Amino acid sequence: MIVKVHVRAGGPADEVDLDTLTPKARAFAEAVSMSSGHRPLGVLCDTGRLKGDGPNFRTLGGHTAAADAEAADPDLRFISNLAPIPRHSDTTAEEWLEYNARQMPYTSWPIAGARSRIEPLTERVPSAEAAREDRCLTRDQSLRYLADRGAPIGPGAWVPLQKAGNVPPPHHFAVGGRMPLWHVDDLSAYAQRPRERWPISRVADHLGYSGASATGSARKQLHRWDLVPEGREPERGGESLYAADQVQIMQAARPGQGRRTDLAR
Repeated sequence: MIVKVHVRAGGPADEVDLDTLTPKARAFAEAVSMSSGHRPLGVLCDTGRLKGDGPNFRTLGGHTAAADAEAADPDLRFISNLAPIPRHSDTTAEEWLEYNARQMPYTSWPIAGARSRIEPLTERVPSAEAAREDRCLTRDQSLRYLADRGAPIGPGAWVPLQKAGNVPPPHHFAVGGRMPLWHVDDLSAYAQRPRERWPISRVADHLGYSGASATGSARKQLHRWDLVPEGREPERGGESLYAADQVQIMQAARPGQGRRTDLAR
């Protein structure tokens, strides 16, 4: 299905094939297309929460019958600060739609367009329910998601860990394969995977370092690999802890496994 979206500043409207978009971006495109002038005046989103879930709801609304009824309503948010594509940019409408759809929290999804920059429409877009299930993140968003759950990965370590099958593969690709996306369920499972956490002294031993400078040399190597600690030992003066599976994978892929000239110090 083709829809018209006017998302380019000072330029003509674009025709977008909805079947080329991810579910969230498809709903986003439908919201823009249904808006006045097919322009990105605003997009109404469902946050997946109820109004009563807000921390200040009862403080502001009290405990009246009307407040009790309102508490059961969906918590909807209106996004109206959408910047159009600059006139001479090479960005495509599909890229713009996918990017802006991913700027929404993964728990939210588009449900309607806008009559103006301050007034949303009431008619829901056809793909709203499908978009609800599209809880995917970009690579950078995935890194932040994992860090928030105690399983940080440095950007430089992401690709080699993914190639080794340690990091979950993308759930699907957007923009003709140029935007890999990871599902939060896969990321959550990865963050909760059973694993050892090695102190830096054990990491140094595994990497083949010894002597007084062993831990310092290990830290330098981990820094080059962009492996970051997952915490520290609880006792006073405890060492930093690293995911053992990540250390083992990076060590196995280390150059010079024969002569091991990379261990010369």
